[in-house]
Amino acid sequence: MTETTVPGLTKARLWMVLIALMIAVLLASMELSITSTALPTIAGQFDAFESFAWVGTAYIAAAAIGTPVLGKLSDLYGRRLIFQVTMGLFILGSLLCGLSQSMNQLIGARAVQGLGGGAIQALAFAILGDILPPRERGRYIGYFTLAFVGAALLGPLIGGFIIDQWSWPWIFFINIPLAGGAAIVSYIALDLPFPRREARLDIVGAVLLAITIGSLMIALGEGGRTGWTQPLVVGLFVVVLIGLVLFIAVERRASEPMIPLRLFHDRVVLCCVIAGMCAGTLAFGAGQFLPLYFQDSLFVSPTASGLRMLPQMIGVTLGTFGIGRMILWTGRYKAFPVIGSAIAIAGLYAISHITGTTAYGLLIVPMIAMGFGMAAVFTTTSIATQNAVEFHDLGVATATIMFFRSLGGSFGLAVFGTILTATVRKEIPERLGVSADEAASLIREPDDIRALAQASRTAVVDSVASGVGRVYLVCAGVMVVGLVASILMPERPLRPRAGLSDALEEAATAMV
Repeated sequence: MTETTVPGLTKARLWMVLIALMIAVLLASMELSITSTALPTIAGQFDAFESFAWVGTAYIAAAAIGTPVLGKLSDLYGRRLIFQVTMGLFILGSLLCGLSQSMNQLIGARAVQGLGGGAIQALAFAILGDILPPRERGRYIGYFTLAFVGAALLGPLIGGFIIDQWSWPWIFFINIPLAGGAAIVSYIALDLPFPRREARLDIVGAVLLAITIGSLMIALGEGGRTGWTQPLVVGLFVVVLIGLVLFIAVERRASEPMIPLRLFHDRVVLCCVIAGMCAGTLAFGAGQFLPLYFQDSLFVSPTASGLRMLPQMIGVTLGTFGIGRMILWTGRYKAFPVIGSAIAIAGLYAISHITGTTAYGLLIVPMIAMGFGMAAVFTTTSIATQNAVEFHDLGVATATIMFFRSLGGSFGLAVFGTILTATVRKEIPERLGVSADEAASLIREPDDIRALAQASRTAVVDSVASGVGRVYLVCAGVMVVGLVASILMPERPLRPRAGLSDALEEAATAMV
């Protein structure tokens, strides 16, 4: 069989690795899109509308915590072992989600699922960095984006179909056999040479990171629900500030830091982190709210809601495959996140003007623009970051990029959920003369909203549309920051060899 750029890795085994990783990425990515169409039904069943955003926030926040920890472990002990750990966490979390009997149980189970799900994507891209040269990586990242796009395309449709035909727990149960199969295949195919090194894991840094991120997410959620001056909220923000200061101090002294601060001295990495975080806010934060708008303001079914998200995924497909090929052909990458960010801003600003009576046709082009923009940033920042660092930092650098994407998404979900809830609790009482709590209780399953009296139904429809519009306006402002970061990002020649090949050659030279 023909060898690839990594000794011992035939093309047949390369494709075994790629297929297993694509399935894993598909499942992990689908956990955001598949739940988006189901969340209105789940929130209605548990009578927990105000906890709506936390189902997504728990997954993304846990992913933000687990990604750098597991990414660093993969640098120390090999991708194969740590990838199996992430798959195990994902399968366990999926089982617990399906068995949940309350919204709080579901949120907790989503956190377990997120610990594995976030790291799956980071490790998949790190493995690509091990076995593929940066210039060729653009071609193969297209296949992985196909998995991401497939998740985004299939997720809402599968989620809607399951809700319409069966029950929401099966959204999570379907992960178990598929993820188990991918774990077995990857275990067999990833038996590759890996230059291990002895080092101590930065446990103190990991604990501080978890405390800081967890406190931030709870503070954002509670602040939007009870008020930003409440003692609990203020106390949590104090914990966040102290945790951040301590985390930075620990990372400066750690021999193997969770997030090496020296990475940020590289302008390529720094700009990629900022641009990726902004795109993550858009992809993982705002992506939950259009399906809510379609169901609660336009009264379409979960399946139809998923179908209406297709234009965004068309944009993602165009962005990822088109840009991946352009990077392969030209060997250059800087222009693509600049163009993509500008296009995304225009799309987001257009979507921000939605009302309860906006025609769906007016949203198609803006949704394509939004998808294209996020794909342009994701594809380019992954390649540019891996190209900028040495092999021994490949896993942690990839995990750092994914961490900040997830952090942007979790921050966005919490803030956007707060914006939506605040809008509902303000506008409905002004229209109907009811209390804020009574206003929130009006938003349940779409059929329940449709059954409301005319005045109440109109108030709910318009307030949800107004809140979602404000979410996308804020997203446009966030992507302006991403545009500036993309403009300031330097461009460097793409390396011609795979990271693992260079590392093995260096190790062999050192032994001579």
